[in-house]
Amino acid sequence: MKNITVKYGVDSITKQVEDDFTFGDLQDNDSIKAALGFGDRTKALVDGIEQDRATVIPAGATVRLETAANTKA
Repeated sequence: MKNITVKYGVDSITKQVEDDFTFGDLQDNDSIKAALGFGDRTKALVDGIEQDRATVIPAGATVRLETAANTKA
């Protein structure tokens, strides 16, 4: 288990997660969505750099979620 901090807008929470918890797991987690009030279309950033959904979140990381821009196919 490891602790991570998740920020969305002006809100933030610190959460204990499994060691193999990825950025995609974070973005799909219903309890974190409910706590911070974000939707399905987000991107995860660490130090301003967008992270791939398959990447494991490092212990102690602060992850900022932002609403992703809509794109046309």
